[in-house]
Amino acid sequence: MNPPKTDAEMSVEHYMNYLFDALGLEVREEWRADVKNYFLLSARMAKVLEAHPLDMTEDLAPVFRP
Repeated sequence: MNPPKTDAEMSVEHYMNYLFDALGLEVREEWRADVKNYFLLSARMAKVLEAHPLDMTEDLAPVFRP
């Protein structure tokens, strides 16, 4: 029996479906869980950046600078 999905997981699933439909893309079923994890990670990172923009920007800057 699968555990119930959280609101975040359901929102990500809905967003993924909407985005892929809008772009005319399909994700192979065996990759769907991995893609969903990337979407969840992106959403969490966006929340962290929103909450601590200057701290996170400075901490992450070396990662993105050449």
